[in-house]
Amino acid sequence: IVSNTSTSRPESLISSHRKETGGLSGAPIRQMSTDCIRKLYALTDGKILIVGVGGVGSGHDAYEKLKAGASLVEIYSMMVYEGPGVVSRIRSELADLMVQNGHRRVEDVVGLDHEDIYWRKREERMKA
Repeated sequence: IVSNTSTSRPESLISSHRKETGGLSGAPIRQMSTDCIRKLYALTDGKILIVGVGGVGSGHDAYEKLKAGASLVEIYSMMVYEGPGVVSRIRSELADLMVQNGHRRVEDVVGLDHEDIYWRKREERMKA
């Protein structure tokens, strides 16, 4: 699971609570989390399952985590703010993005940011 919270505070954080200590989650760590997913996927040559967590509030956010190398995406903070219906909204937005970009399956998106690994894994799937 990569990465649901961080104790660091991004410079872009504008909340009056930005000086508080403890775990930070949700939108403020979205990019940091996606970067961690991208690094882990590259370091492991795409050979381990990664659950992408951290700031997923839209289909676009989920799509970015998948492209970075996440095989699954977890939604937590937005469930607190919007309730369980957010899952259907994000799923629908993700499906629309996938269709717009010519992808029919989630596994066709996983690792797209890593061209060399992506095409090798896709070729292996085609042979299976």
